[in-house]
Amino acid sequence: MADPLDNPTLHPRALTVRERAPGFKWHSYAGSPRSSQAFCLSAFGTLRSLSARDRALEALFRHALPGFPPRRRPRRWSILPEAESPELLSELGTQQATSIDALCLSSDEVVCIESKFATDAQHGFGGCSQFPKACAGFRGPGSDIAKQTDAWCRLENWEGHRSPRAYWSLGKRWFRPEIFNRQTASDVCALRGANYQLMRNFLFAASIAERDKKSRFGVLAIGPRKYASVLAEQVAAFRRDILLPDFRGLIAFVDYEEYADILDTANAPDAAELAEFLRERIRHVVGRGDAKRHAPASN
Repeated sequence: MADPLDNPTLHPRALTVRERAPGFKWHSYAGSPRSSQAFCLSAFGTLRSLSARDRALEALFRHALPGFPPRRRPRRWSILPEAESPELLSELGTQQATSIDALCLSSDEVVCIESKFATDAQHGFGGCSQFPKACAGFRGPGSDIAKQTDAWCRLENWEGHRSPRAYWSLGKRWFRPEIFNRQTASDVCALRGANYQLMRNFLFAASIAERDKKSRFGVLAIGPRKYASVLAEQVAAFRRDILLPDFRGLIAFVDYEEYADILDTANAPDAAELAEFLRERIRHVVGRGDAKRHAPASN
């Protein structure tokens, strides 16, 4: 693997001491110019060192998330790349716990950013790895083809050192009741495809907010405009098919070009430099997308 620190998609100011330390979890292709991790670190890791950090983040969240409050003075925000808390969703054991691309925290709010860049943006959000080898793809007895248990979802059972995941139990507070119905082999689990990765981000944000007594949470999915149609439709489907109506405004998609425009409005030279760095990387690696901006989905 090429050294991630030499990646031209990584902004020179993207990393702190934490990310430069040996224990930081670099993705397999973090050294590639197409790396989503490197681009996200450039976009939001670099923001940590800019004077415009707080007002740029709040402008982005107000633009994307319905109900995010306008304020005369922005709150102070922290940004933590590759954030994990395995205990939140009962993701203990050997398998990968939910990792948030950029966890944004204020004194009373939490926003999880899920970033896509090149190849992963083309494919969209990730699905459940249990299907099709270990799970038959529906929620109900008989779906566990690996262990032949009667579990409705094999992730709710212990398997080796992997703890039973809490996705379904936590989701009952936020998700439409019909997705919890017993299914048969002719049905499709609501969390099998792209909804799976979005669900984990949503429940992570909701659980952090509840644990830390924050009054507001949200999820912001972001990717290049070239792939906005795929990513935005998957977010819209999650809002429509998974979330209860009262919570649909808590997740949205924006494209990276919109974020760059917001950085420009901060009237700060270092923010404008970051905006141009992101645009250049998109042009060079991804190519130009549709000039039409993608508006955040409505409730």
